[in-house]
Amino acid sequence: MTHTSSPPALGFYGVVHSEATGWTGGLLVLNETGRPLEFRCTLPVRPTKTHEILFGPTIRDHLIGEVIASVLLKSCRCPLSMILCRQAEAMALDTLADCPVALVRQAAQDDEGPIAPDMIAGAAEARFAGSDLLVAMEHLPRVESLNEALPSFPDVEEPFDRIHEAIREAHSQLARAA
Repeated sequence: MTHTSSPPALGFYGVVHSEATGWTGGLLVLNETGRPLEFRCTLPVRPTKTHEILFGPTIRDHLIGEVIASVLLKSCRCPLSMILCRQAEAMALDTLADCPVALVRQAAQDDEGPIAPDMIAGAAEARFAGSDLLVAMEHLPRVESLNEALPSFPDVEEPFDRIHEAIREAHSQLARAA
């Protein structure tokens, strides 16, 4: 669910891949002070060998940008003002959400290596909470207005660590239950 008439809420979306468990996505929604409003994560997704063959090198794009993202967005109850991500493939969320989707460049570079604006079609550079973002050019005014509405939002890179830790904890709980 996405909407912008309520107090600003930022969604942080990340996917963790593990050979042992598969692909698990998490969506952490924070209020204007960085406190959690909601957290959702998927069960691990393991593509079949047939899916891997059919999707070939685009399997990662498909899982991160479509399959896992759509499950998390459909289950989200908080209206989102913006979704921040650390994987370039997650920019495909832009077609699923009615709010801006932004790639946090430093967080992405930690995982993926250097990310240049021309690597993402139609992306423009923006600043938010002291970090560099890439966002669809048409959403740039909305991101700028959020920057004005949330001038003291804490770090936008740290929430991705919370997502990864929460997913690891969920995996360990699943392992204990099995």
